[in-house]
Amino acid sequence: MIIIGLTGTIAAGKSTVADVLKEKGFEHYTYSNILRMEAEKRKIPPTRKNLQDLGNKIKQESGNLGILSRLLIENAETGKIIADGIRTVDEVKELKKHPNAYVIAVDAPPKLRYERLKSRKREGDPESFDEFIKIDEHENKGLTPGQEINKCIRHADFTLINDKGRKRLKKEVLDILEKISRKSHQPS
Repeated sequence: MIIIGLTGTIAAGKSTVADVLKEKGFEHYTYSNILRMEAEKRKIPPTRKNLQDLGNKIKQESGNLGILSRLLIENAETGKIIADGIRTVDEVKELKKHPNAYVIAVDAPPKLRYERLKSRKREGDPESFDEFIKIDEHENKGLTPGQEINKCIRHADFTLINDKGRKRLKKEVLDILEKISRKSHQPS
């Protein structure tokens, strides 16, 4: 089994990286989808803040801060999975307990990320650049409880700066996948 964890800043291109990996046969799991389903069960509106709070609550209830990573691995149906949306170092550590787990971090300049965010029009995304920067700083600096994006990026095996377009990003992802395949001795 190969597990690729994705972490990174808001609207940096994690979904694009996941799309490239899916083209190579990886099954895509997101932390936020697990939380959205749980929010729906609990009749909680799926805003960014509510999902963050719910994730923190689930982690506290279980006593295991890496619980979401473990749940993703346990529910995997194939030998190649993407764990998308890592937000804490404990989630990174839980993934890396697996011998063929790697973490890819994705980042891009704030202005570019805000423009991408505006174009995707996802529920719960910030509506102004100032609001975006405030949320971004809180998530990146660990000021939002349970969010440690910068620490996750530092613990990543590979880091992509997504500021040169989709074609370049895809090439970089495929290069990383080739390195991972060589390390794990499995065909990509």
